[in-house]
Amino acid sequence: MSLKSFHIIFIIISTLFSIFFGFWCYSEWITTQNNAYLIYLFIGIILFLSLLYYSKWFLKEISNINVN
Repeated sequence: MSLKSFHIIFIIISTLFSIFFGFWCYSEWITTQNNAYLIYLFIGIILFLSLLYYSKWFLKEISNINVN
């Protein structure tokens, strides 16, 4: 497995984890009304958006480099 494909798989897994983390924090906030889960939810959303931006940037940069 090349470093490029490992990096792409790692970004996908991290993005899915951030979605799951945000959903879990939201469901915990609904049941407990603890504001800490609301803060963690916003952190998960920021993490998700950052990973989307990074993956878009990475795919653009790796396409400029012809690495197989």
